[in-house]
Amino acid sequence: MYLVNRTRLGRAMRATAENPRVAALMGVKPDTVISATFVIGAALAALAGVMYAANYGSVQHTMGFLPGLKAFTAAVFGGIGNLAGAMVGGVLLGLIESLGAGYIGDLTGGVLGSHYQDIFAFIVLILVLTLQAAGPARRARRRPRLR
Repeated sequence: MYLVNRTRLGRAMRATAENPRVAALMGVKPDTVISATFVIGAALAALAGVMYAANYGSVQHTMGFLPGLKAFTAAVFGGIGNLAGAMVGGVLLGLIESLGAGYIGDLTGGVLGSHYQDIFAFIVLILVLTLQAAGPARRARRRPRLR
């Protein structure tokens, strides 16, 4: 949040995301900003991969799929383009998964165990995409009627 909202690079990122052509007219180099954004993202992803591998003690080529899917779910749950909302969505998704893993045996009558906790991330994703698929976009497209 600090990087995006309080630094020159963050301001350049926001300007480039809004309109790269106008940002270039204001003195921002969009190619440099885009490159810096991808470098920062790749470095953070590498750090997350190292921490994930250290926690589970193994490295595989598919080890980032499930965390990536959960990150996408958290971003959709909190709002795409809203950094604080995505963080809140991640915390809420973690709480839903933790509580769901604790109660999944009771919810299914003992059929499923706590190792099925990832089901809740998919349920949240399906619910959010079903219930809110075109909500914000539809509201943004509405124009006031002239009378």
